[in-house]
Amino acid sequence: MDLLPVEISEALERGATVVTGNQRAARTLRRAFDRQNRAMGFASWRPPAVMAWDAWVAGLWRGLVLAGDASPLLLNRTQEHTVWREILTADADLASLRSFDSLAEMAAEAWRRLCSYNGQGRLRGAATSADTRAFQRWALKFELRCRAEGLLSRAQLEEALRAAVAVGQVSIGEGGLALVGFDGMTPAQAGLVEAVRGAGVGVEEIRLRVPVAMRALVETADEREELSGAARWVRQVIEERPGARVAVIVPGLENERAEIDRVFREVLAPELESIEAGADEGPYEFSLGVVLAETPMVAVALDVLRWAGEALPLERVSGLLLSPYFGMASEERGARAEFDAYELRKARMLRPEVSLDWFVAMVERAKRTPKLGRLLTRLRAMRFVIANRIEGGDRRTHAEWAERMRELLEVAGWGTGSGEDSVEFQTRRKWDGALDELATLDFDGGKVEFTRALEGLERIARQTMFAPESREAPVQVMGPLEAAGATFDAVWFLRGGDLIWPVAPGSSSLLPWQMKRELGMPGTDVTADREHARRMTERVADSAGMVVFSYAKETADGRQRRSPALEGLALEEVGVDELAGPAVERSVIEIETVEDSTPILPLPNQVIHGGAEILRLQAACGFRAFAERRLWATELESAELGMDARESGTVVHKVLELFWNEVKTQSALKVMPRVEWDAILRRCIAEALRKIGELSATAWDAAYVDMQRERLRNLLVPWLELELKRPAFEVSLSEKKIDDVQIGPLRLSVRVDRVDMVGEGEILIDYKTGSASPNDWLGDRPDAPQLPLYAVLSEAEQLQGVAFGLVRAGKDMGLKGYAASGDVLLKPAKLKTPSLEAQVEDWQRILEELATRFALGDARVAPKRYPETCRHCAQRALCRLDVSLLEEDEGDAAEVTHG
Repeated sequence: MDLLPVEISEALERGATVVTGNQRAARTLRRAFDRQNRAMGFASWRPPAVMAWDAWVAGLWRGLVLAGDASPLLLNRTQEHTVWREILTADADLASLRSFDSLAEMAAEAWRRLCSYNGQGRLRGAATSADTRAFQRWALKFELRCRAEGLLSRAQLEEALRAAVAVGQVSIGEGGLALVGFDGMTPAQAGLVEAVRGAGVGVEEIRLRVPVAMRALVETADEREELSGAARWVRQVIEERPGARVAVIVPGLENERAEIDRVFREVLAPELESIEAGADEGPYEFSLGVVLAETPMVAVALDVLRWAGEALPLERVSGLLLSPYFGMASEERGARAEFDAYELRKARMLRPEVSLDWFVAMVERAKRTPKLGRLLTRLRAMRFVIANRIEGGDRRTHAEWAERMRELLEVAGWGTGSGEDSVEFQTRRKWDGALDELATLDFDGGKVEFTRALEGLERIARQTMFAPESREAPVQVMGPLEAAGATFDAVWFLRGGDLIWPVAPGSSSLLPWQMKRELGMPGTDVTADREHARRMTERVADSAGMVVFSYAKETADGRQRRSPALEGLALEEVGVDELAGPAVERSVIEIETVEDSTPILPLPNQVIHGGAEILRLQAACGFRAFAERRLWATELESAELGMDARESGTVVHKVLELFWNEVKTQSALKVMPRVEWDAILRRCIAEALRKIGELSATAWDAAYVDMQRERLRNLLVPWLELELKRPAFEVSLSEKKIDDVQIGPLRLSVRVDRVDMVGEGEILIDYKTGSASPNDWLGDRPDAPQLPLYAVLSEAEQLQGVAFGLVRAGKDMGLKGYAASGDVLLKPAKLKTPSLEAQVEDWQRILEELATRFALGDARVAPKRYPETCRHCAQRALCRLDVSLLEEDEGDAAEVTHG
């Protein structure tokens, strides 16, 4: 059904102007007219006189203005919003309100409803509450201002045109008017149509009807079955009738779009589930647009403009850095990703937001600066434009600001240049329209600062819907209103239950209820609302030869029956499987087993990067150790505000290293006045935080560093007081790196946190700022093999002890570990072997076995404790572990399966 309906074709042939109830219907009819002319062999033709109601009345007013018969400025939505906002801002009763935009939108919507039902004259005296009295006051001021300044609200356009028609100032055309796709008209619309009729112009209301071939009603158990059945039926139709046009009509489509897209991809076009498939491919498309501000290209433009006046959240700066719409050159893509991953993310320790100046300075001193030359050039150009064209607090017209915004985006390299695809080209064109709309705010002659102009642009982008031009896919997914004025080969109407259809009409709390009822506004008369829903439903039923209505008995809101709006349609009740065929379960393909006889390459005879962490990973799971330390398949660290646990622990290590390098012994600490060692501690803390402090650029940064200094002091003063209670010791090594040590076949480099001399032997200490226990050293697969490794590698003639130094606030602070005798640690844990020496020998056996397994490439998927071991592992996508079991209760004994 690609050709123009006969009724429309005849109306156009006699010179009629075809007016539709919505923009989509007008576009559909114009495309059908073009296809028909091409099919008839025409090389060129005059565009048809087909337009939506809003475009038609705006054109009539434009004609009046050009003829000199009208002078008021027709306000667009942004201009009208400005007038309402200024009225609200001047209202003394709203002095405590922080933002007026939302209330201005509510007032404009209430005014539109009022004018649509010709209720302006009835507002005075009808108010019964504080809200309605306030709106009455605002509406009066709005009318007075429009009258005084020669402004015309879009809501009053039909009334103004009706008056012009009555005095013969409006020319409709000899062919008359043909109305298509109207389920009903507001009194203001009906009044204008009657005025046109009264002027002797012929008005025809065309109701498009397709001969009935099938009308069916499908009841399903739940909404998932309903959607799946619709998808299967649609696939049948387009397979059996190539070239057929199918509509899937869904009330509340905006809330269902994601789920419909998922099911339709699976059923209609499973090839689109490939990550390489484009978003604009496939046999179906949604007519519903998205908010312009939320499109990736415009979101980047808005962030670039915001950066001119304020610091941006760190994650948004990261998004800009990696965006293809922010001056991205192909040769810089890798360098930008590395800069984001390894340098920009460090900034999270200090700041939630990043200014442009700070970011430029960071790029300038980055290690990868030579590879980021084009980015740096863009950033410097942005800074120049901002300093010379935007900053300074100047007040300018919106048109001037719009041009300067374009200039800033140009130097920032916004967009994709000559490589834009169709959707990106349309997005840019829509963005240009938003900037042009911003310039129309100069209608009142006022000037504003940059931030106010940007707020206006952001509001325009949030209110503008963007829908790429139709690809004319065979399957169109749309809402009931969008389907008005269109015909199809087949239609499936989803969600036809009484809890969903008809959709409850909206209302306005700013209008008095009694007045709304007297005017017959939607939502005030149940009978009228049902009749309107019935007309819409009949129109859908008449729009195709094959029509299916469906509903689910069970929904999230409860049980439901068929909608009353379906009564009288003579629908044949059919089972979903009978109509659409049974659901086909996805076939499960057996995992192919391949005999891999290729031997794993032996480890090189050199120090292997990773230290004791290699042994910890091998103990946890051989596959994880192999993936992370031989394949280097590591995940990107997440960016969090402030120092994370690892970074905080590193700073604690550094402070204690600096402190004991200076103090040396417990005896020195004991004789030192408290004020002196406290001063040393403060100095060590300052040095440990020095690099972080160098990143400080704002008062917020400085405050964060100050807070960390105080936190560290409050943590470490009690720790040092605890150290004073220990048996005498001397710190012989602190944060000592030991290069090229052998454990089994592995050559490693390790770093020992601390070695204390006590009597004739040594105590090995491993600082921990989190929870830890000597039990972590036990078993054939120890959770924390670092200290056992240090003990095995120790050259001490007599090892006296190993201990975790738990540097954490509260009762858990202390030294916990094993000691060779009772006078080494305050409260040593009980050994599981006859002596510490025997324990070290056992550790050596276990660690050498783990080292051998790693060296031999033992990559078996064998988590030590499932699912705890796997919960934070980044290798689950590779190891083929049954991840569904991760959701089970940790107390349950789950079987580990893998392929």
